[in-house]
Amino acid sequence: MQSIAAHFGLEDSSELAWAHRVNTPAKLTAAAQDPALHVLVASVQFGSADATPLVADGSNPTELDIPMFLATAQLGGKAVKLDFQSAAAVEPTLAIIRLLKPTIPLILHADVFTLLAPAKREDALEPEQFIRLCQTASSKAVLSLGWSLKRTHDADGRVEDALIQQVSAMVLQRLGPVSYGVEIRGGYTPGYERGAAIILDPLDPLPTPEANRAPNVVDITPRLRRVA
Repeated sequence: MQSIAAHFGLEDSSELAWAHRVNTPAKLTAAAQDPALHVLVASVQFGSADATPLVADGSNPTELDIPMFLATAQLGGKAVKLDFQSAAAVEPTLAIIRLLKPTIPLILHADVFTLLAPAKREDALEPEQFIRLCQTASSKAVLSLGWSLKRTHDADGRVEDALIQQVSAMVLQRLGPVSYGVEIRGGYTPGYERGAAIILDPLDPLPTPEANRAPNVVDITPRLRRVA
């Protein structure tokens, strides 16, 4: 899979320009037409009264729906990052992606542990279930798994360590032989809640025949779980 930076002819992902909180039709039109921007970011919500998933502004839905957001970004040649604010929004949004078949790069993000505790328990999603649903809907999408790092009751970091161990075990032990590109982010927005994200970027499979392996190359796969 081509990286998002390479899709835009850039040397490094640090050169990508992001438009955050693109949550109105006017902002969407302006961002899609701006040649300096590469990635448009929107939060997604879906409620029982909604006919289709909507772009969110904080905790409030707006008049902009996800089909329009994707279609406009596609027309403008922009990559898209969708941040799922609720577990209920995931499957309806992925159904739209399967229907529209966008050819632009997609990043699908969720605070995976928040998905475990929705207002309606029947809408809860396990982290592994979220990953597999996204992979089924768009096998070339980049998956972003995030979680909060700001917990006043976790001064010694034990809760955070347990979450990291849970995600590490899931990625390394239960998702099969997949190559991952990993990005860790922390303290990136002064004045806002600190955060972290693991980016799972599907890559082309590596050659496996032993005959193609140089004599000085060591297979480190069995050691990965100890590293995590």
